[in-house]
Amino acid sequence: MDTTALVYKILCAHNGYFELEEMRANFSTPEDDLESVLGNQDMFTSAVFEGNKLIFAKTKMRLCRDKECNGCSNLHLCIFYLYGTCRFNEGQRCHFCHELTSEYNIRVLREHHLEKLDKRELCILLLQNDNTLLPPVCFTYNKGSGEYGYCPDKEKCRRLHVCQRYITGTCAADVDCDRSHDFYEPHPLNTLQQRGVPNELVASMLYTYRNNQPDRISKETKRKVLFLYCHTFGHHRNTFYIQYK
Repeated sequence: MDTTALVYKILCAHNGYFELEEMRANFSTPEDDLESVLGNQDMFTSAVFEGNKLIFAKTKMRLCRDKECNGCSNLHLCIFYLYGTCRFNEGQRCHFCHELTSEYNIRVLREHHLEKLDKRELCILLLQNDNTLLPPVCFTYNKGSGEYGYCPDKEKCRRLHVCQRYITGTCAADVDCDRSHDFYEPHPLNTLQQRGVPNELVASMLYTYRNNQPDRISKETKRKVLFLYCHTFGHHRNTFYIQYK
């Protein structure tokens, strides 16, 4: 396995990020090779947590949306198949490919050093990098009070009814907030399910949204650059602050 593919495998097996020093300690390749790979800003980015550097996985690869595409640099794959939620059995009636290991897809994955990722790891990487795969946060829900805030669509809204400040890590814990902080509440859960997101990935949505493309974050939040990350690993909850460089 080449070094870049191995780094991707490690990061995506750990929900898209890993601590640099721990990676160095467990890496069998020369440190210069690792540093060279991590220096590719199209593939990896970093953040500092209590003096420790975390490495995050990036990719320019996307899912092709053209049903008749004869060849491009993106995966030809049904997103719902990747999620495991496609209603068409084995792709018999689906317009999109259900074969991750097709000759074409293997070539694309290799070009991006992603051929060693399994379906879940690939899901995490794509969700973390492609903001078109997830519903945007509802701006009007976050204004006003009451169950739906100022959202005119209320229960029919297809945007995410979750506190924007909670997602960006700026909702103060000691302030009473009446916006949802729970992706498992009926409205946000249903919104994610309508996009095909499987239940097993809902637990990582807070982390995924916080590490998605910058246009999900308000200009005010960008200036603050301090994020509260809270993610659960098994029975252990880790809460920490990171500062983007």
